[in-house]
Amino acid sequence: MLDRIFRAIRLEGSVFKEVAGDARYNIEAIVLAVLVAILAALGQGLGALSGGRPAVTFFLELGSNLLLGWLLWAVIAYVVGRALGGVGTLSGMTRALAFAGAPRFLLLLGFIPCVGWIFRFAAWLLTLVAGVIALRETLGFDTLKAVVTAVLGLFLYVAASMMLGIFAAGAGALTQFQIR
Repeated sequence: MLDRIFRAIRLEGSVFKEVAGDARYNIEAIVLAVLVAILAALGQGLGALSGGRPAVTFFLELGSNLLLGWLLWAVIAYVVGRALGGVGTLSGMTRALAFAGAPRFLLLLGFIPCVGWIFRFAAWLLTLVAGVIALRETLGFDTLKAVVTAVLGLFLYVAASMMLGIFAAGAGALTQFQIR
């Protein structure tokens, strides 16, 4: 597993094709996604504590943005990719994008004063590039079509995230009302 994680961080396209095509990597992908989420959230939590923000940031980052975001992104990328003629599977996309998230391990170091932003930027950039490579390898696309899939998918992901956020806020507001 560590070998595949390091290959994903090094942006080796073959690792994404390998994990996308083999269901034996389901557990590894889930473990990786959860581990990345925990470590990234820990980095966010430490940053929140050092910056005087509430520690609840840790739990919000863990649940909503990272784990649910990974699954939502996989579904959207799969649907967009298939609409553009891709040949991958949803489970393969989910596995490949879990490994594409491996550079997010750098988010653990994002709390370090003065240089934390460098780790956060590097994690973002490497994850973006790894995601495009994962889309290319999983869907059987060339790089341009993978970039188009990523951009279209990003717009849909942002819209879906906003709708989910509005729904969650509305559901939270409903719990404030008491029927007498």
